[in-house]
Amino acid sequence: MALSLGKGLTTVVALVAGMVMARLLTQAELATYRQTMLAYNVALPLLGLGIPHAIYYFLPTENTRARGLVVDGLVMMMVMGLLYAIFIALGGNHLLAKRFSNPAIVNTLAYLVPLPLVMLPAGLLASVMVVQEQVNKLAVFNVLTNLLLVTSLIVACLLWKTPESMILVRVGISIVIGLIAITFMLKVVPKDDWRPRLSNMKTMIAFSTPLVLAGAVGTISLQLDKIIVSAMCSPEEFAVYSTGAMKIPFIGMITGSIASVILPDLRRMVAGGDHAAALALFRKAAEQSAVFLIPIMMFLLVSAEPFILTLFSSKYAGSVLPFRLYLLILPVRIVMFGSIMTALGLNKMILYRSIIALISNLFLSVIFVHFWGYIGAIIATIVTIYLVSCAWNFAVIGKATHHSWRLIVPFGTVLTLAWASALACLPVAGLMSLTRHLAPFTRLATNGACFAFALVGLAWVLRVEPLMRAGGELANHMASRLRKR
Repeated sequence: MALSLGKGLTTVVALVAGMVMARLLTQAELATYRQTMLAYNVALPLLGLGIPHAIYYFLPTENTRARGLVVDGLVMMMVMGLLYAIFIALGGNHLLAKRFSNPAIVNTLAYLVPLPLVMLPAGLLASVMVVQEQVNKLAVFNVLTNLLLVTSLIVACLLWKTPESMILVRVGISIVIGLIAITFMLKVVPKDDWRPRLSNMKTMIAFSTPLVLAGAVGTISLQLDKIIVSAMCSPEEFAVYSTGAMKIPFIGMITGSIASVILPDLRRMVAGGDHAAALALFRKAAEQSAVFLIPIMMFLLVSAEPFILTLFSSKYAGSVLPFRLYLLILPVRIVMFGSIMTALGLNKMILYRSIIALISNLFLSVIFVHFWGYIGAIIATIVTIYLVSCAWNFAVIGKATHHSWRLIVPFGTVLTLAWASALACLPVAGLMSLTRHLAPFTRLATNGACFAFALVGLAWVLRVEPLMRAGGELANHMASRLRKR
């Protein structure tokens, strides 16, 4: 809950930044900023060597050299950051600019060179803090630093109105944040042997190699639709597509926080041979996420138009359809399959899945974009996720835990939430036809109030068990907090 609330506030501010950029920058300028960050974000999993996962795996059971293990990770991250700088210096920015059909990103990619030198080591903060049971401090840090970063981006956009200025501000602020993060993680680990050990680095790399390859391939696969659109369409079309083809902010806020918290416990359960308990915890995490995410998905499917117009203005009305299609991925995102697969030691299976999914997605994306334009990219992604990635996850996890694939995810809970939320959307759909003359924000707010009222009423009248249980748990939690005060 602490991590989710922290990410939630950060997400709201990030959305405001996106709204400011969409209104002050041209579509070509917005495309330059997003393509620059896309190239950087796609490279991060490969540069990260999977070390954050190795920290989750090794640190919970390390009793004599916790600080040294963290230092080993920091050293490897700094080396990888240096390799990125060398790649750009040798002309990597020109190569990427050519592939993205946008020469404007040559300079902006060069501006990012110092970023991974600090931010890659700082990327270990979450895993270290969670394992050391410092989640509340991590949440506060995330809120304050992300507020600072996003606010700085908004100010840069308002003052200079160029993607170059925003990239430079992002680099400067991020370096300061990264140095603070490195200091924090060293403070929370025991003051034992801190000296780096090459042998331990080799062990960590041997463990994480399948994960880093899987992470790199998986990230490319998830971003492949944007990469294909960048290569096959104009920067303006990419700006419209990328505006709509975005993950719902609550996905990372909820599922990412839950996955971070349960991974150490999953690892301990698996290490103790209790696969049934690990699977039960995994299902519980999926249920907790689904209670929030499935109603959000159904509401936004109906309210996609006022949502996009409110955030990004009528200039991006063409982003409504990509946004609706992207929402169809949400049922798969109620849980992160990689967490339990990592705990089970199925690193190679994660890698194989990612490679097969990437090849399938690439093949389908090129064909679909050729025939249907940029909409084909998201259709290819949806088909790949459901028919390749999900099928692989269920088969591998079921075999490893000796349980039926039907028991891995709470399908009954998801279906119950889906039909209840769909019923609550009926009055919203009727309201949409009556409020077309109103401003987008007014329509969105009215739709939200109508949906919330209808969903609560349905949950009470029809006794929708997942919603009733979640409401009861939340009420008990709030009452407990009030009593403590």
